[in-house]
Amino acid sequence: MDENSKTERLKAIQEFRNARRRADVKALLSKFTGKSEELLVFDEIRKTLDLTHPQQEELRDIPLDSIVGSVNRYYDFNRQFYPLDDSAENRWSRVRTLVETKGLDPIEVYQVGDVYFVLNGNHRVSIARQMNAETIQAYVKTFRSNIEVKPDDEITDVVLRHEHKELMEDTKLDQIRPDVDFEVTVCGRYKEIKEHIDVHRYYLGLEQKREVSTEEASTSWVENYYLPGIHAIREQEILEEFPGRTETDLYLWLKRHQWELEMSLDRAVPDRFAAQDLMERFSRKFWRKISRFWEKLFKKD
Repeated sequence: MDENSKTERLKAIQEFRNARRRADVKALLSKFTGKSEELLVFDEIRKTLDLTHPQQEELRDIPLDSIVGSVNRYYDFNRQFYPLDDSAENRWSRVRTLVETKGLDPIEVYQVGDVYFVLNGNHRVSIARQMNAETIQAYVKTFRSNIEVKPDDEITDVVLRHEHKELMEDTKLDQIRPDVDFEVTVCGRYKEIKEHIDVHRYYLGLEQKREVSTEEASTSWVENYYLPGIHAIREQEILEEFPGRTETDLYLWLKRHQWELEMSLDRAVPDRFAAQDLMERFSRKFWRKISRFWEKLFKKD
């Protein structure tokens, strides 16, 4: 290896180590921000969105900022494609050195919505990011999806969007009450809403001795159960005590708590009493009271 080659290789190694340090900094910051630095896993997206066959491949430039996932190497790089393992130094620096003489060969990606997943060329993406490039040439195979996927999404965002769409297709809640926001923040809760409606539909059918449609049951559930529960939540100002949650999150929590109270007391518990009990037991005010109690106790000692 001549002197120029050695110099280029040492430069590439230094770039890799700089990238590794940035990865460690990002990992540390994510613990404070709570935002994941992990790449999206294509197989998880494919299963969630039931993706089948991609469209014919085409060669074009794609924005590097929109490459947010990988097919096979999602554990080797973070969301900015900084390398996560010191053992990658040799390969990364070798590819980086080749880029100086041959340039970057096109990578291969899958496109879903507005984002891309690397099928082949993860190290080239990492190096291009280190070179402050804005785009990279890629062979793109596009999967059609009726669910939006955005560059800043985490897997939970995609799952929630998918579950929301399924609920609205099944129940027509968005058409029945377009003025009501049924948003939740935890995966599985849209399915829980559907279970509430299915149970209500069953008992409504028994009461009226006829077949009740899902849409009719959804309308009845909103008017007779959901909105009264939301009214109780607002009356107690519970949402203020649980930042980051929605009224529908709290409605589902309220109903579980209400059921537990009814089982323990062996009698019906109105929404407003269940909401009041929920507030007293689990709000930040309750824990502040406990904290002040212990502070006073220790001060006396």
